[in-house]
Amino acid sequence: MSELVKEPAPERDGVEAQAAPEQEVSYGDTAPGTVLMFPALLLLRFLGEHTWAYWTAALIGVLGMAVYGLGIASAVGSLRRGRRKVVALAVIALSLGACVVFVARLVEHF
Repeated sequence: MSELVKEPAPERDGVEAQAAPEQEVSYGDTAPGTVLMFPALLLLRFLGEHTWAYWTAALIGVLGMAVYGLGIASAVGSLRRGRRKVVALAVIALSLGACVVFVARLVEHF
């Protein structure tokens, strides 16, 4: 009986296999949340006295806050790695600012 011996994978042109590069934080991390949050804030601003508009804005805004949460998590990870600190801080500030304004509008119309 012969034993199976695994041979190491051949190198391609002398370059070892590299891991996928880590995604950098950018201002684009706030775009999906903004797309959801902007209509929610407009609904609260102009049609907030209607019940249907209030609840629609609340639903859309909560989804936007969840997306902002993902962007904040990405920015915190970038801060921990020490990369693009100013952009990461700006993304965190913009995301948290939009969430605070949204919650303030919700409470105001409640």
